[in-house]
Amino acid sequence: MLFHNTQFYATNLQNVYKFVAMSHKDKGGYTWEEFEKDYGLRSRYAQPRYGLNAFIAHRLFPVFGNVEFMSSPSSYQKMSVAMTIGLGKDFRPLESDFFFSAHGGFKRVFRDWGWGAETITFSTNAEAREQLKTFYNPAYPLGVQSANMLALRIGCGRVIGPAERAAIGLEAYYELDLTNETIRQARMTNAGVNVYFRFDLAHTSF
Repeated sequence: MLFHNTQFYATNLQNVYKFVAMSHKDKGGYTWEEFEKDYGLRSRYAQPRYGLNAFIAHRLFPVFGNVEFMSSPSSYQKMSVAMTIGLGKDFRPLESDFFFSAHGGFKRVFRDWGWGAETITFSTNAEAREQLKTFYNPAYPLGVQSANMLALRIGCGRVIGPAERAAIGLEAYYELDLTNETIRQARMTNAGVNVYFRFDLAHTSF
């Protein structure tokens, strides 16, 4: 779920509104509020996500780094690249096959190619979306496509295989956009649930 909280009237979507409003001049006018209702504008919506993560952690100290290449929270059709550093660890009670995890830290979104026109397009109702995506494609309508985030994740999983080099799991996450609102008013804040499969590429004792 993306919580972008965009002030739509401050974007160039108002040009679409002005164009539509022209056909209502002889009908008593057409207000922005009517436009919002007719086109179903909303400040949050849900999208499926998919992608890959390269995760590195220390065996003894609860520090980690994570590089991700995933689909954008704004659009499953575009990708985003980010890196997170912080504190966290997997916990295996009583050496069981099950584990719990908790991680938190600073996340830098280097580029989110879905942020912008797609964010606005997917914020309309289904009928409007099908028409809007055929022509609405302004450059950076919501500002910069990067962000500074506070990232939090908690979850549980189970190791599989005799070597215990792979695992399946489920985790809930929340990412709060910390970017200064003078740089970008709209937010990249998002939350969701990941289902994942992971395997160890390296297993060292450093």
